[in-house]
Amino acid sequence: MKKKTKRLFFLAGAAGCTMAAAIWLLPGTSAYFTDHESVWNRMVFGHNTSTIDEEFPTPTPVPPGKSVVKRVKIRNEGSVACYIRAALIFSEPIEAIEGLDTENWVKGEDDYYYYKKPVSEGESTTELFTGIRVAKEMEQKELEVSVYEESVQIQKGNMVFHGYREAWDAYERGGQT
Repeated sequence: MKKKTKRLFFLAGAAGCTMAAAIWLLPGTSAYFTDHESVWNRMVFGHNTSTIDEEFPTPTPVPPGKSVVKRVKIRNEGSVACYIRAALIFSEPIEAIEGLDTENWVKGEDDYYYYKKPVSEGESTTELFTGIRVAKEMEQKELEVSVYEESVQIQKGNMVFHGYREAWDAYERGGQT
């Protein structure tokens, strides 16, 4: 019986030492099987800002039936490429828009003029037009010409628009692609 008891004490002692060693080594063993890493991502979002760049020497008085110089371009002042459209509003009927660029601009059914190509950051469109021929008979002494412009980014998330119409259609649907 003494041999059995000694062996039992020896096995119990060995088991206790093994458990103590496992508890003592457990954090180190756990660290050996784990890893971690931190990554900080800084994102800067692009924005599109466009401005009207025009040459318009104001004539006084407005010469009925004559042409008036008005050169209109739109400049992309933002940090991303964009598509641009413009609307023209006249306080009086005019006889004609002169020098209208129909190669790079297209008039939509909504009366906006759409620039066909994307405009890169810091770049401008071609001139939409170069002048106005005033009607021979005007009701007022002044003619007001307003240019309204808008821009939309050529990309939404990972989706790149492959034409001005696709970009403006998405915009008019509230950004839904």
